[in-house]
Amino acid sequence: MFSQPAVFVDIETNGGNGPKGRIIEVGLIRVEDGEVVREYKSLVNPGTGVPVWIERLTGIRNSDLVGAPYFEDIAEELRDILGGAIFVAHNVRFDYSFFRSHFAALGHDYKPKLFCTVRMSRGMYPEHKGHSLEKIINRHNIAVEDRHRAYDDARAIYEFAKLAIAEKGHDAFLANAALQMKTKT
Repeated sequence: MFSQPAVFVDIETNGGNGPKGRIIEVGLIRVEDGEVVREYKSLVNPGTGVPVWIERLTGIRNSDLVGAPYFEDIAEELRDILGGAIFVAHNVRFDYSFFRSHFAALGHDYKPKLFCTVRMSRGMYPEHKGHSLEKIINRHNIAVEDRHRAYDDARAIYEFAKLAIAEKGHDAFLANAALQMKTKT
């Protein structure tokens, strides 16, 4: 897939932006040499309530988060999984911004290489209109058990990357990755 490890990431949040934004669920799939070597999922207690619209979207209720670990409780394990890997996400700036700010609050400077599957989709499938995860899942018949849950969405972007390589070729995928690594994502 990539020449170095990659972690396919998705998060669910409390819907807030900036300092009010909090992760409420993480899903990570670490891939090395084309093989999944580690998977991780956890609810995350945001330390604040979650609005009803987020509960409806994700199915994650405030009561689910009460006993969940806080980000600082899982930060070291997340750093271990993410360490030395390309951070892959759909609309990568969104997911990465939360990880960057959550790690920064704990005194950690987190600056991985970033790869965006929205940009990958636009570059490798320019003939398609719409590159939201929902459209990609439907267009490519990617099986997703629980949409808008972090692990399942991380799995969907991993499956999409594999499918893009199978359909368009590994060279096209690597060219897209090289372009993304040279430009701001």
